[in-house]
Amino acid sequence: MTMKKTLMFLMLLLPIGLLVSCSDNSTTSVPETDCRITLTFDNVAVINGNIYATQDYALEIESVDFKSPDNSTKGISDVEYTVDGKIAQKAIYSPFVGRIDTRDLSTGTHPLGVHVDLIQSDNSQVPDNMEYNFIVVPTVEDLPAGAELGTFTQTFRVDPA
Repeated sequence: MTMKKTLMFLMLLLPIGLLVSCSDNSTTSVPETDCRITLTFDNVAVINGNIYATQDYALEIESVDFKSPDNSTKGISDVEYTVDGKIAQKAIYSPFVGRIDTRDLSTGTHPLGVHVDLIQSDNSQVPDNMEYNFIVVPTVEDLPAGAELGTFTQTFRVDPA
């Protein structure tokens, strides 16, 4: 009889154990495959994949936007902009605008870093980085033939795993 009771007890525990072991993904960090970061620049010209800015007009980052279709990642906590490896500006509020004063830069190519901290659904932060090389020329007249300053938008797929 004791063996029979033990077996029944174990059989009752099995469904309970299965229920307890099931969980939704809201408490665990799951890699998101469709997250997108969109950056919008102004006062730039894009020619053959090169981003040009002039010393006449500051390079403006109008917005850094984030989309996560399944809400596994909440959004952006802050964005840090670096030029030539040095912090140029940090934005902590949406739309995370930035302004790079090109008057202070020499003409030529400069690396521009856009470092984004993403907030996961569990409130942990995951960094993501985009790197650009932009070319500074003295004036609008020094842009490549046919180039005009305007707005440039680029979207990246990110994996905040």
